[in-house]
Amino acid sequence: MITVTAQWLAIGVGVWLIGLSLFMLVRPQASLAALAAMGGTPLIHFGEMALRIVAGAALVLAAGGSRFPQAITLIGWFLIASAVVLMILPRRWHAGYSTWWAKRIPVWAVRLSAVVSIAAGGVLIWVLQAEHFLPVA
Repeated sequence: MITVTAQWLAIGVGVWLIGLSLFMLVRPQASLAALAAMGGTPLIHFGEMALRIVAGAALVLAAGGSRFPQAITLIGWFLIASAVVLMILPRRWHAGYSTWWAKRIPVWAVRLSAVVSIAAGGVLIWVLQAEHFLPVA
């Protein structure tokens, strides 16, 4: 039951990545404003880290039934570890880093990264739909 739930959550991460990427593609300026706000308040900072930990845990738990278990496990642990590090460091560092990048990333780069992220979300969903785990239609 936990594994199936984790797989659905992990697939949700892929869907979320595609949705966020579509937003970046259509509204790059708003995406940069959202990036600048990351870490801006404790709620945003720790909310982002909590979601990152949940996504990472879902990937780790779902990895065994995926097409590439080692890669999915590594990505999941990276998400968890990076979230823990960001939770330990002063929040103002996260806020400053996000603001610094938001001022420097050009709109065309936001749109280009959106296209790459859409593909990554699709690949993640495909990788997680192993035949023995979730039947592929």
